[in-house]
Amino acid sequence: MESNDIKKMFEQLISAQQEGIEKLTGLLQATLAKMTPQDDPEAFLKTFERMARHYNWPEETWSPRLASLLCGEAQLAYAGLNDSHAMSYSQVKEAILHCYRSTSDIHRQQFRSLKLHPGESPRFAALKLKDLAIQWLKPIEAEKMKLLDKIVLEQFVTILPKETQVQLHMLQPEDLEAAITFAESFPTSSKDISELTNDVPMSSTPLPNDNNTLFTGKKVACNGYTTPSSSEQTQDVSQIHSNDVLNFTTAEEVDTHFKVPFQQTGKKKLPEESPYTPNKRRRPCENEEELTAYYDMERESRNIISQIYNKLEPLSCIGKKETDFLKELRDKVLNLKQRQINEEVVIGIFGVTGTGKSSLINALLNEMNLLPTSSSTACTSCIVQVQTHESNCSMYRAEIEFISKEEWNEELKEFFMSCKDDNNHDNDDSDDGEDSEIENAREKIIAVYGKDGLTKSLSELTNKKIHDSLKSKPIQKASASQLSNEIKPYIRSDLDEETPCSYWPLVKIVKIYVPKTCGLPNKLVLVDLPGNGDSNKERNKMWKEYITRCSCIWIVADIKRAESDSNVLEILNTGLAGITGGGRCQNITIICTKTDETGIPSDGNSGEADPEDENKVLNRKINERNKKAKMKIDKKYKKKVETFLMGSVEQGVNTLKVFTVSSKEYWNIQLQKKSSLTIDETELPSLKGYLKEIYISQTKKAVENYVSEVSGIISFLNVTKEYVGDKNNENKSLYTHLTKKLKNEVRDLDVFFGKIQQSMETELKSGVDNAEKNCLENLNSLLKPKHMNFSGYHQTIKALCKNSGSFRSSTGDFIDLNSKLASPIYTAVNKTIKSTFQFNTCSKRNIKGNLSLLQSNFEEDEAFNSKKTAQSYRLIFIKTELRRVLALLEKKILHRKIIMYNSIIQSILEVMDPVYKDGSKEQGRNSMNKIQKMFEDKLKECQSSMFKEAMKNMLTEFNDLQTEVKKTVEDKMEASMMLALAQFPEGLHLPDSTNELEQMKILCDTLNLQIFN
Repeated sequence: MESNDIKKMFEQLISAQQEGIEKLTGLLQATLAKMTPQDDPEAFLKTFERMARHYNWPEETWSPRLASLLCGEAQLAYAGLNDSHAMSYSQVKEAILHCYRSTSDIHRQQFRSLKLHPGESPRFAALKLKDLAIQWLKPIEAEKMKLLDKIVLEQFVTILPKETQVQLHMLQPEDLEAAITFAESFPTSSKDISELTNDVPMSSTPLPNDNNTLFTGKKVACNGYTTPSSSEQTQDVSQIHSNDVLNFTTAEEVDTHFKVPFQQTGKKKLPEESPYTPNKRRRPCENEEELTAYYDMERESRNIISQIYNKLEPLSCIGKKETDFLKELRDKVLNLKQRQINEEVVIGIFGVTGTGKSSLINALLNEMNLLPTSSSTACTSCIVQVQTHESNCSMYRAEIEFISKEEWNEELKEFFMSCKDDNNHDNDDSDDGEDSEIENAREKIIAVYGKDGLTKSLSELTNKKIHDSLKSKPIQKASASQLSNEIKPYIRSDLDEETPCSYWPLVKIVKIYVPKTCGLPNKLVLVDLPGNGDSNKERNKMWKEYITRCSCIWIVADIKRAESDSNVLEILNTGLAGITGGGRCQNITIICTKTDETGIPSDGNSGEADPEDENKVLNRKINERNKKAKMKIDKKYKKKVETFLMGSVEQGVNTLKVFTVSSKEYWNIQLQKKSSLTIDETELPSLKGYLKEIYISQTKKAVENYVSEVSGIISFLNVTKEYVGDKNNENKSLYTHLTKKLKNEVRDLDVFFGKIQQSMETELKSGVDNAEKNCLENLNSLLKPKHMNFSGYHQTIKALCKNSGSFRSSTGDFIDLNSKLASPIYTAVNKTIKSTFQFNTCSKRNIKGNLSLLQSNFEEDEAFNSKKTAQSYRLIFIKTELRRVLALLEKKILHRKIIMYNSIIQSILEVMDPVYKDGSKEQGRNSMNKIQKMFEDKLKECQSSMFKEAMKNMLTEFNDLQTEVKKTVEDKMEASMMLALAQFPEGLHLPDSTNELEQMKILCDTLNLQIFN
């Protein structure tokens, strides 16, 4: 080969290599930047397609390549596809664009259709409009935000009354805030807004600061009226949870103990009961103004402590003692900076099937189609928990927790054994509906496997691997109705025959998260507990756990039954028997539903009567009936509820509230359909307000404790400004004096606990005697109930054994043998326990009152009157530390009380457990008699020791609680006083925090905390 040919060949080879390198480089560089929330989805996808075609990517790789670039709603749309659709680029593209278009369109429709209802606050209607506009238009740049504000202002004016619109057009307000302020103050011709708001002043004078409500005044450009400062009002609507749920006149304060913090300065003795002072009804937006102010104060306190931490972080010391001192100080500040102060408030919603619990929750959230409802039968078959997202997410999400595959297979096995066992019993006699477990088992099999499931063998059903088809990932949708359609098979038990299968028998709990625009306050959890039960041990266990977590109980009852039967008492005395002694519940609300279903006959002149007159007559009759029902229910249940919660009837303590609501009429009004009631007469606004009051009470207490603690640590940091001299001996003397004072107060607290223990011991002995005498009678009242045919009842007893002595039947009946055997003991000691552990009142008979007395007596010591500025800062820190310790103790005591109260049942369960296990295995025609004899023999054998052991365990738990209270106060306060009165290390120069101290003084004064006094 000639040299020219060789040269030419090498040139071609090099050229080909260069082309290959260029292509490879192009492929490597052909990477799009990840999608951002600001990107237009159509433009992003079009750019992606051009890149893909340019570099000749195989189309089957487009979808996986695109998936790594997605974010936000596009990513959620991709995640919602099944595996086969997720591999198809055309399916992925369609899903993404549909998600964006539908979500945007929903928000646009909501924006244009929002109405201002009578009594509703213009401010929060405007804030909701702005929130919807942001979600619709998604503006980012400042100029776009200005344009958005103009769109919101224009739409806001259109929803106002005509008279207000005219005045606003004349005034030409500069911005949305000015328009809101004028609309809030302008009286309408139909009904003066000042009437609805208890005469909100129309002047530049700040609103009165009654009920500790926090306002500040500032003039606006439009007309000089007063409005809160910009720092208080420019929060995003999602931060303050605004919705029309916030805008109606609220109920009275739910809980007055938040108005009585631990400061009891000057009170050496406690009265029998602190007097109860009911709060005035709030103006429509007053509670929201107050809540916003609490949010502001928490945020300001957190910013201040963050500034302090930033100042402390770069500091360093030489020497172990000095380093340890600085580390302890820095750790305290860091803990305050990172602490989340709000805890969950769980509201348990109880009621028999068909009372409208799901409809009630939908109305509270202003979402008609969130929880599935049925006009004919009850449909919710599992625990449903509803709360808002922690973030500002606008999606609706459901997280479903299933029972395990092993649990389901074991339950299937029990179903087949029960059916076989049932066939071996004589079924000639009717069981009068007392037992329906066999029918319940059949319903579950049909639901999961279809009707053919009844014809299959156990092995055929267990081999179907039904768990493999369940969705383990959360379900997330853009609207409530979309989510509702997705979760129906998991929570409804009344689906039609055309539905291929439903999974409610496999579900433990469904947790639903909604946007903050639904109006449910953050950390407030609504729990719909189904009125029926089943034989599944895990579901029954979870049901019991939720009972102990509930801070408030709502009992929902059809108004036709609520005032006439014992349904409410049945719920209290059976399923909820342990919520007070063994739980956190402090108040109970009875909600009468379906008040629109009157059963009131027409006057008979329908052909000639004016429909409007008939509607007025119906309105009058409904309201009269509701008023009478409230009075009757209050009279019938008030004393019973107070005794149930507190152990006795207490003067001036309001533990029961009654509402008469109509979800149907509420939605008729919202949809502008014909209705017989006004929006206020449906009482949904009042119930929403009451819900808000519960949350405000919790928030107020949490913010007060947080501000107090931050004030204390910043006071301590200011000690060095005037007190760096050698005062070691003086500090040691003060430490010795305060330690002695605290020990004297703890000794008095110990005496209180000793008296309670003596009372409990006496009462427990009496209860144990009665329990021993009546144990066989109590046993037979469950195993052999009077006036009942027993065919089929053996299945209930078998279910009782399988669930370790407690069981909720499919008809809603609650059977608990352990509680029944323990009932004489609880009857004897309940009054003392409930009154001792009350935390919504202060008295010399309860722990809260005696802790308050300890604090007030300790702080009245002459040492706390020191005039030395630096010394007073040390003492302020000690005061705030005591407040912190007592707040911590309140939680610990509540937790230990639950353990103590349940120790009686737990002791009995441990003794009876072998019988439960053996009884659950019994089968055949004589199994019922065998189980009964097993229980009787066990009780005769153990009755003399079982109840005494239970008493011993309760007293031991109470003694442990007493020891923990004493040790917590002494140990934690000793550490705090040592730190407070320690000599600052030489050479340690703490940063200046004078400005922060002054800011905290202002916050404490605003909250009326007696910290710097």
